[in-house]
Amino acid sequence: MKKEIVFTLLFVLVISSFASAEMIINQQPNKVHNIGDSVTIPVTIKTITGVSGTFSMDLLCGTKQINFYKNGVNLVYGEEKTFDASLVLTKEVVGENVGNCKIKGILGTEYFLTNEFKISNLITLKPNTEQSEFEPGQNLLIYGDAIKENGQPANGFIELELVIANGSSNNILQKGTINNGMYSMNVVLPEKMKAGKYLVKLNAYEVALDNTKTNKGFVNYNIQIKQIPTSLEIILKDKDVKPGNPVEIKTILHDQTGESIESTSVITIKTDTLEIPEGAGPIEKKTGEYFKFPIVYNEPPATWTVHAVSNELTAETSFTILENHEISVELVNQTLVVTNVGNIPYNATINIRIGNISKDFDLFLPVDGSNKYGLKTEHAGEYEVELMDGTRTSKFKEKVVLPESRIPGSTGYAIRDFSESTTKEFYTRPIFWVFVLLMIASLIFILTRKYKRRKEMGVSKKSVFKKKFSEPKTNTAWENRAIQLSKESKLKINNRANLSISIKGNKQEVSMANISVRNLAELQAKKSNAEEPLQKIVNFAENKKAFVYENQNNLTFILAPSKTRTLKNETAALEIAQNAKEILSNYNRIAKHKMDFGISIDYGSIVEKTEGGVMQFMGLGNFMNNSKKIASCSQGEVLLSEEIRNKLTNVRTERKDNERVVCYKIKDMKYHDEGHSRYMQNFMNKKTGEASGGTKYNTLPPKEKSQNTNQNTEKSTDPKSLIKGFY
Repeated sequence: MKKEIVFTLLFVLVISSFASAEMIINQQPNKVHNIGDSVTIPVTIKTITGVSGTFSMDLLCGTKQINFYKNGVNLVYGEEKTFDASLVLTKEVVGENVGNCKIKGILGTEYFLTNEFKISNLITLKPNTEQSEFEPGQNLLIYGDAIKENGQPANGFIELELVIANGSSNNILQKGTINNGMYSMNVVLPEKMKAGKYLVKLNAYEVALDNTKTNKGFVNYNIQIKQIPTSLEIILKDKDVKPGNPVEIKTILHDQTGESIESTSVITIKTDTLEIPEGAGPIEKKTGEYFKFPIVYNEPPATWTVHAVSNELTAETSFTILENHEISVELVNQTLVVTNVGNIPYNATINIRIGNISKDFDLFLPVDGSNKYGLKTEHAGEYEVELMDGTRTSKFKEKVVLPESRIPGSTGYAIRDFSESTTKEFYTRPIFWVFVLLMIASLIFILTRKYKRRKEMGVSKKSVFKKKFSEPKTNTAWENRAIQLSKESKLKINNRANLSISIKGNKQEVSMANISVRNLAELQAKKSNAEEPLQKIVNFAENKKAFVYENQNNLTFILAPSKTRTLKNETAALEIAQNAKEILSNYNRIAKHKMDFGISIDYGSIVEKTEGGVMQFMGLGNFMNNSKKIASCSQGEVLLSEEIRNKLTNVRTERKDNERVVCYKIKDMKYHDEGHSRYMQNFMNKKTGEASGGTKYNTLPPKEKSQNTNQNTEKSTDPKSLIKGFY
């Protein structure tokens, strides 16, 4: 029993000698360390009985163990010591050993292991890709963050490659730096870079003192290069067009590299007098598709122009309508009818053959003119008849059955030219000379009778002519109606109005439409054709018997009862305003330089006096200024004042928020009775007529129309059409 106790005590003493020191890890390594990081492992060794030996630390990565720290230990009873061991993760130390590792501390026969951590050589790139579409020639700013896997910002270099084509020497290469985890590079894209997707490659890395690359990272992403319209081309199938054939036109919209772009274009054809033929535009057509416009057979020779607009690009070309010297021949009841189907007068010598006998005729025909040649033969039968034109080209050749006729001469055939015989035979007929003699006798009788009457009344020949010509008739109002234009204005205005500061005249309640073109001076400086739509509006308003007042960038149309002969001019003012809106909107649709305009309608009082077709007027109260303020608030729509809104009872309006002036925009229309519906239908018919040929319609209701058949017709007003486009 005593022996067992002794052995137990000896065993405890031996064990306590081996466990005489305790190793405490003060700080575990981080979960991730990148190459170049310094790993510090502070360890405290505390002994109970005293310890002496060597303390070492090794890096364990997989099956590899690398010693990186050794230090001697000599501690007495109860003493402790802290060792600050550190490891710099360089390639010389760790080599290519990346992955999960541990650190092992060893003292004598005792050891400890740290938590597992990862050694990494990865850099994560986070490029900013908010903008993915770019235009050719644009600056491409590439920037973002570069963070190592340990969460620390990288410091190194970054290389950019913009791949134009795989393996191409045209690829864009650029090198930049990474500072505190951020990089930024500016690349100028080529002006003629083809539209499409392109690959952007980014490679980041850090370098050691020996210039070897340590941590690395890369990222790839795509950018899109836009297709930018740079030029518009007009292609004519034939630049020389024969009358009767269509001219075929198409447009090609090219991008920065000359490639075609699918889009639409507006094509307009103009004659040599700058007129637009019916159906010649403006017409919208897809690019690449032919637009066919027929040229009538008798269109005179000329050079016409083709204008195209697409994506704010314009193009212009021309084609020539050729001369066409041509006739057609048809047989009608043994008579050859020759017609000029060319586009110039036909002047040539033609040849007509019957059987074996032929004869030449000098033929001159205006465009669409015709002449007849009667065919006769002494013996009835079937004969070959041929007509050849001036170039001896056969235009008619057929077997013709001719009846028997009396033919003077010995040939047995006769061709009667009606263009010559008609005049000659008429003057050789006796009836013509009988008619001439009767006319001469009647004239002598009338003159003799007048002479006798004058002699009896004692009126001299001189006094008769004096009475006849002493008082010439004139029409002062119409002679003075056209007023000479001022030097500043290019508009042709017949019913002109001039503002007067002080005037004595008649007070009238008038309806007024005002158009404000805010950028008129800019348009005139750019030599645009802004006056053309304004002239159309002036013509329309003057047809409504409106006076026109010009003031800088404002056109004011005044409907005065003294001119219109009616007190209800509100609807006419609304029609003028809506017509102006449609004309200007259509102009902006195709024009390169847009017109910034506003339209208002107002009702108020003026004092006016009309002399020589010109109205001098003065606005009462704030009438004129109020109308201009409302127009300045308009952004292309028609706005109504409070006063005229109360007059237009069939118009539903909505107040427009504005601090400067009270105004209303049109929301809807109301209809009242059957008569009013007929009134609106007349206006719709009128619009259809204008679209097909410009026909005017009477605006009077059925009962009034029958009582005023001798009055001039005017355009009617359809409220439904007036609000077209307001929404």
